[in-house]
Amino acid sequence: MCAGSVAAQTYVVHRVDRGQMKGYDTLDIAKAAVPGEKVRLWFATMTNPDCSSAGTMTTQVLTGARHGQVDISYDKVFPNFAFPNPRVACDRQKVDGVQAFYTAAADFHGRDKVVLQNATSEGRIRRIVIDINVR
Repeated sequence: MCAGSVAAQTYVVHRVDRGQMKGYDTLDIAKAAVPGEKVRLWFATMTNPDCSSAGTMTTQVLTGARHGQVDISYDKVFPNFAFPNPRVACDRQKVDGVQAFYTAAADFHGRDKVVLQNATSEGRIRRIVIDINVR
C-alpha cells in the first residue's frame, strides 16, 4: 500500500421489508434439560461491527417456570453472528449481553415453559416463548 492510501472496506447490507419491522415480535424456542442441571435457554447482544455495544436491553420473566428456576444475568457473552455479517469477527470475543438460564427441579420430568420479554433501546420488544422438555 502507498503512503496516504486508504484500504477499501466492503459491507453486505440486506434490506428488510418495512412490513416486517413492527417493533414487536415473538420468538419460539424448544430446549431440552436434565433435572437439577442449569441450562442456558436464550441470550442476546446489541453489538456494533467494531464489537462495541450498540445500545441497552432489559429482559424480564413474564411467565416463570412451574417446575424450576429461571435466572436472568447481564454478562459478557460470545455472540453468534453468521457470515457475511461484518460482526462475525466479534464471535471471537465476549461482548455485553443478557442470558436466561433454567434449572429444573431435581425430581421433575416432563414439560415446562418460560416466557421472557426483551426490550432494546432501539424500541424493539421481543417476546421469547421457550418450551422445555425435561428428561
